Parts: sequence; structure tokens; C-alpha cells
Amino acid sequence: MAEIAELPEFLKLPPKLMPIISGLNKYKYFVIEGGRGSGKTQALARILLWLSDVRNVRVVCGRETQANIEESVYTALKDLIFKHTLAYDVLKSRIDHKCSGSQFTFKGFREQGATGIKGLEGVDILWVDEAQALTNETTNVIIPTIRKENSKIFFTMNRHLRDDAAFIKFVGRADCLHIHIDYFENPYCPLTLKIEAEECKRRSIAEYNHIWLGQPLD
Repeated sequence: MAEIAELPEFLKLPPKLMPIISGLNKYKYFVIEGGRGSGKTQALARILLWLSDVRNVRVVCGRETQANIEESVYTALKDLIFKHTLAYDVLKSRIDHKCSGSQFTFKGFREQGATGIKGLEGVDILWVDEAQALTNETTNVIIPTIRKENSKIFFTMNRHLRDDAAFIKFVGRADCLHIHIDYFENPYCPLTLKIEAEECKRRSIAEYNHIWLGQPLD
């Protein structure tokens, strides 16, 4: 991807997530994981909306399972578009940029099956949210399918188990940027979530570690 110009005010991100932007030209895979309130989904939604504004890219937002589009990151993207009056047409099943030609579509991998996933060869960016639910079989199809030059794959996740497929397969690779972030590292975390985190910590340190610190279960 081309070099990044001066960043707009829209890209107010937790400082710990800024390497996603500076590393766009360096990495193919991005694993962003941590507990609730850490700003993972919001940050990536902002980054991809911005990228889709400055260049023509085809973005697919996927999950292992997706019964309907409301279960995807569609709502997060839509809310940001309306809040900041961005130049997108928000349709029932996709989001189109009015000028750049960029497009967001949404898929459930299990519902689409291997054939549906293999139809993603022309994708510039794949964003897999709730990536802790990805199966080993799905990652085995994704890796060779997203092969367009300079294509990128982003995983956002709150880890479930120590052997989560997306974490095991990508973290540690030279072409993967891995960031763990927690709610107290997100300056935009709402006070209400901070209160809930502290209450959870008081009630059960094990639940707190998993839910709010993103630590996997055994």
C-alpha cells in the first residue's frame, strides 16, 4: 500500500494501536487481541473506513458464524459513518464509498463454506472479528485464498482457549503484527466499562482475567 499521509482527527486511536497504521506496509497479518473495552473493534473500524476513503479497496468483514448482518461489524461501521458524516452509502447488505469505489461486504465463513471463502481471491482487506471462534479448517482456506498483492488480513479477538487457531497460526510470524491491549490502555474506554471491570475483579479474579484482560482459558 502507498505511504500514509498525515493522519486525520478521525483516527484518534489508543496509542498502543498506532503501530497498525505505521505497519500497514510492513505486515500482511495483524492479530489484535485483548479483553473488553480495549477499543479493538472501534480502532480497526476507523482505520479501514479511512483507508477506504483514500484509496479504492475491497474489504470483506467475516466471522466464523454469522446468522445475520447485525452480528457482524456492520453496526460499528454504520455508527461511525453516521456520527462523522462520512461519504458512504450504507445499504442493507454492504457499505459503498461514494467517491473512491471502495466496498465493504460481510460474510459468515461457516455459512458460506469452503467454496464461498475461496471466492475471496480479489479481496484487498479481510477483517475477521471474533477471531477466537475461527476453526483450523477455516484458517487453512483463508491463508492461500487472500493472495492479492499487498492484501492484508486483520484478526480482532478476545482469546478463548490457548490453542485458538488464529492465534496459534499467525502470532510469531515475521509478517504478522501482534498487539495485546486491555481496557486500561484505552484512553477512550467509557467509565461505565471501567466500573464493570472493577466489579468483576472484586467478584472473581478468574473471570476478570479472562473477560477484561483477554487471558485464554486452559
